[in-house]
Amino acid sequence: MQRPSRVMVVDDDAETLALLREVVAKEGYQVETAEDGESALRQLDEWQPDLVITDIHMPGMDGLALLAAVREKTPDVLVILLTAYGSLKTAVDGIKAGAFDYLSKPFVVDDIRLVVRRALEHKKLVRENRSLRDQLRDRYRFDNLVGSSAGMVQVYKLVARVAETDSTVLIYGESGTGKELIARAIHANSSRSSAPFVAIDTGSLAETLLESELFGHERGAFTGAVASKKGLLEQAHLGTCFLDEIADLSPVMQSKLLRSLQEREIRRVGSEAPRAIDVRIIAASKKNLKPLVEAGTFREDLFYRLEVVTIVLPPLRDRIEDIPLLSRYFVDKFGRTKEKPVTGLSPETISLLTGYSWPGNVRELEHVIERAIALTPHPIITPEDLPETIRTTTVHDQARARGWDTLEDMEKNYILRVLEAHHQDHGQAAAILGIHRKTLLRKLRQYGQG
Repeated sequence: MQRPSRVMVVDDDAETLALLREVVAKEGYQVETAEDGESALRQLDEWQPDLVITDIHMPGMDGLALLAAVREKTPDVLVILLTAYGSLKTAVDGIKAGAFDYLSKPFVVDDIRLVVRRALEHKKLVRENRSLRDQLRDRYRFDNLVGSSAGMVQVYKLVARVAETDSTVLIYGESGTGKELIARAIHANSSRSSAPFVAIDTGSLAETLLESELFGHERGAFTGAVASKKGLLEQAHLGTCFLDEIADLSPVMQSKLLRSLQEREIRRVGSEAPRAIDVRIIAASKKNLKPLVEAGTFREDLFYRLEVVTIVLPPLRDRIEDIPLLSRYFVDKFGRTKEKPVTGLSPETISLLTGYSWPGNVRELEHVIERAIALTPHPIITPEDLPETIRTTTVHDQARARGWDTLEDMEKNYILRVLEAHHQDHGQAAAILGIHRKTLLRKLRQYGQG
């Protein structure tokens, strides 16, 4: 059975220490306290907390110094800073130095619970993702696949199973979901990994060019064919050929591809002599092929030959929990190339990224992070570094555009109705709502009513 998460609270004020201990312990976490940074640091190795909550202003070692020491000693331990309103800039500097978040004094109990829960859930997600990737890396080379959502875990399992076979694979997924990455992972973990992996976008070439690219041609087969050339299927002999956007193949090319797959041979353009090939085919499409088969625009016999094993990649909007992991992966990928490296993202930035719908999926997220790293003057990516469309367009906006109220809208409307029914009596309304009066006042300020 897994132990409860451990939280260490550090503050030189006894009342604050007691309050935080009580709130955190009621959430089911194990709690240890320390009255200064030095004693917290001494307990760190022995107690091994998952999260440290520390005041910034303490005698001796202050919170920022403790943050730096924790980051150096145990970089996996998350840190939340406690700050008075007047020292907000110091807290922001702490975020830039690697703190997970900060809490402002005087505290709102609900805020404490929310921030602690979010930090520990993030820690758990990162731990599970790392564990899964370590297990996969032991058996498979999935180094470029990032994500621990339920949908992606199912994809990993399918990739692992099908890689050990020689079956044809059909990958479905919207543009930018990483279909070629999945195809490369299958190839890299197959018995064909030492042979070529050849990729072609079948929808990007005219039919005459595509035939030559796929099957090759002999010298003089057409104007400009000054020498014989191997086609991609022949180049992939003993390896894997990845055919992207297979739905865009013309009926003629569908017929020729089917014949090659059935007979396991190709004929170069301008030649009647067949050439034997041993190639594994992985095809991909952003369109569902079944309706195309029913409409008569895609050959049924080719469809069944391709759809031996099907892998469906979820769009990024359906695996929101992977966005922080992917974002940090791209920060690691691009951030080190700058003279002053970019090492992370602010919590506000993560919030905006997870609230966006990502029509371009992982590819769009990668480009956004790369752009932000190029533009930011800071060591962390802040909301100002993101494109305006992401700063102003959220999932909430899209839900409202479809005529649906968000939970946030419903909560606001309900609170305002209760207040109106009780003549703006904050105390009575808070009691009816089951929340603290301070929480009610904070929400009203958010609504522009305070």
